[in-house]
Amino acid sequence: MLADNRQKWSVLSGLFLVYMASNGITLHTLPILYPELMEEFGWRESEVTLPATVFFIVGAITSPPAGWLLDRYSSRTIITLGSLLLSLALLGYSTTHTLWELVAIYAVLGIALSLCGLVSNMVMLTSWFAESRGRATGILLMASSLGGAIFPLAVGIGLEHLGWRHTVLLSGVGVGVTMLLSALLLLRDGRHVNERSLQPATGAHQNRPNSEDGLMSIVRERRFLAVVFATGSLWFIIIALTQHQSIFLARDVGLEKGLLPTVFSLFFACSVLGKLGFGLLADRFDLHKVMAAATLTLALSLFLLSEVTLTKQQLIYPYAVLAGLGFSGAFTCIQVLIAAHYAGPFYGRILALIILIDTLCGALGTRAVAFAREWQGDYLTALTGMSALACLSALVIIKLREPNETALIRSES
Repeated sequence: MLADNRQKWSVLSGLFLVYMASNGITLHTLPILYPELMEEFGWRESEVTLPATVFFIVGAITSPPAGWLLDRYSSRTIITLGSLLLSLALLGYSTTHTLWELVAIYAVLGIALSLCGLVSNMVMLTSWFAESRGRATGILLMASSLGGAIFPLAVGIGLEHLGWRHTVLLSGVGVGVTMLLSALLLLRDGRHVNERSLQPATGAHQNRPNSEDGLMSIVRERRFLAVVFATGSLWFIIIALTQHQSIFLARDVGLEKGLLPTVFSLFFACSVLGKLGFGLLADRFDLHKVMAAATLTLALSLFLLSEVTLTKQQLIYPYAVLAGLGFSGAFTCIQVLIAAHYAGPFYGRILALIILIDTLCGALGTRAVAFAREWQGDYLTALTGMSALACLSALVIIKLREPNETALIRSES
């Protein structure tokens, strides 16, 4: 038992470092470069965020193949492959001179993150942690926020002293070394060691026998559609927010360039607390209520951000705190929600399918907010709309039935 626990925490430590480096730099730090790129190349909001949109679309398209691979082959091998590809793409980033070169780089980043990002990390974690899954998920996802708290400060110093090209080059080297060395901590998949880990958590949805008909019947369920609407809405909001807040704060609010990394670090430092805290709450209390509370916190932060102006810059800090807690809590609960409802033999494919849909929603959010900004000249309508969508998502989450409750209704009918 003790040896088994050591193996679990060794795997979680490796996944933590991989996820911190991969998501911390690609999702949470590279957007800091947008004002620099807009200044150097004269790109508009819709242009500078186009590579990120391609990144999310490619990541979405490649998620199902990644899920298929993860159901059949070693997660450790796939994560190592993705880590190498991601570090090479970051090195290529530092040499780009045109928008389409950057689009190509982001496409490669999308493929890489499908192999070493959320899907592969959650598949491996779920295979090892049948109990305390909420806590383990919160710890893992906290890594992304920790990376988001650390890397912006380092990149901010690099931008000030080295310029963005050398900063990205050094970031690529550092991320590559961190991820490849961290892969050594990963053991073979838990499903090959402890078959109990693949069983759903208490009250979880019992997947049907391993057949494509069973998978399709799950996908056609009303509950599946509700889960996808709730998670897709949150991804729409979260990705749009993380991609556009640097542009809003730097160009619309007029925040000093040196303060932008500080706000990002505060945002992601609070999201560290949010991911761990909401992960623990999800283990102790009703998951759906906890997730709704996090989503409403995110909605409140978006309203607060819409009130930030040049003369009311002091609102940036309470916004960063609430947004960090709300976005991270909602994101953590998404992963626990999917595992609670669908852990089992189809988990890799169901997770990949939901991630595909969610990521496309994130790409749509990035583009929609960019065009809204260019059309209206500000982000006010977009922020208000995202706040309302978060409230609607919270309502849908509350209405979701518990998995065992659904099974009881079926048996009675």
